[in-house]
Amino acid sequence: MIEVRTIAPGKKIAEAGVYDLPMEDYHAQPCDGPSVSSSGLRTVFSVSPAHFWAESSLNPNRDEQKDKGHFALGRAAHHLILGEADFRRIFSVRPSEFPDWRTKASQEWKAKQALERKTVLVPADLDLISGMAGSLATHPLVQHGILNGEIERSLLWRDPETGIWLKSRPDAIPTDSGDFSDLKTTTSVAPDDIQRTIGDYRYDMQAAVVRRAAREVLGVEMVSFNLVFVEKTAPFCVSVVEIPPADIDMADIDLQVALRTIAHCLETGKWPGPGGTQSDARSIYISDWMRKRNEARRAFLEQELAS
Repeated sequence: MIEVRTIAPGKKIAEAGVYDLPMEDYHAQPCDGPSVSSSGLRTVFSVSPAHFWAESSLNPNRDEQKDKGHFALGRAAHHLILGEADFRRIFSVRPSEFPDWRTKASQEWKAKQALERKTVLVPADLDLISGMAGSLATHPLVQHGILNGEIERSLLWRDPETGIWLKSRPDAIPTDSGDFSDLKTTTSVAPDDIQRTIGDYRYDMQAAVVRRAAREVLGVEMVSFNLVFVEKTAPFCVSVVEIPPADIDMADIDLQVALRTIAHCLETGKWPGPGGTQSDARSIYISDWMRKRNEARRAFLEQELAS
């Protein structure tokens, strides 16, 4: 049985544990020290500390995040498919009386939703989510409960090296195994595309965060980390893949480097961009692939000139 804690309004979390936190509190700073989630760590490692800081809740002058259409659809799918209860508080669906946004009345309605900080969906979005849900329901692993478990729970603990709090919010915390799974909406479940997506979004680092959460907060060893991919458009194909433990081991090293980077930036107040701290010009060489392509093109044109 998982012990789920609550925190009084205005109070900060000071002990590691599983907490019942609203999503907005989870994405804020709910602890008595700096906290970061998997997405922030991945941004620091794969993009730059500057990009992380620009939108971080640690930054009092952060940019306001705006929903991109595909992100909004993915979040909505999670809320409806996984059964999160606050869908209507977070999302609004455009009424059928407004077939588009061209009328004044529709614009006024949309502006009202923005004031209430709601993400607006169109009826077609719900049709897509319904298609995804129906396809997922027919997959054998989903039928056997791969996405079952405690939902809407946040795991928080302090990294012993840096003192930074880590946050993890698995789609479902398994109650009868060490097999964790995460639902992902995507454009294609072709094997090459999934491999590219895992690399681009560093889902292996996300797996490393979940594995640490299982150890540090739940006191269990994660047996497997599975990604349940479902396409966002018809025919809504599904593919379930497991990230190998060896890849998670390597990702855990990157995770700690990202934590050390954040700790250093917090100490110095400097958040470098992708170019690092270099102040002079650097040489960027043409890649071997591009060089060979240019040589082949040059040879072709010279042959044409000689003919």
